[in-house]
Amino acid sequence: MKIKLTETAEKSYYEIVRKYTEKKAAEFSKTTFSVIRIISDNNKIGPRHQKTLYRKFLISNQVYLFYKIEIDIIYVVLFWDNKRNPLILDVILSS
Repeated sequence: MKIKLTETAEKSYYEIVRKYTEKKAAEFSKTTFSVIRIISDNNKIGPRHQKTLYRKFLISNQVYLFYKIEIDIIYVVLFWDNKRNPLILDVILSS
């Protein structure tokens, strides 16, 4: 399947990576690309987030990748730092 990153996904990815050291950022990037390949091969691997169309996949202890599937495209919607307020997550995913 084809993978597309939304603008929100790109922004949230860079917000997370810029907090890391160079080494940790490189490890996170490598893990992220591996996770995206896994999702591409098995797009329903991530559990649904609550009662939404979004699925999530844990990238690290602190970060979830949220995505949705539309026909033959997987949209990476958001990288979510689990330390943030979950109410903000609901607002972002509902927009």
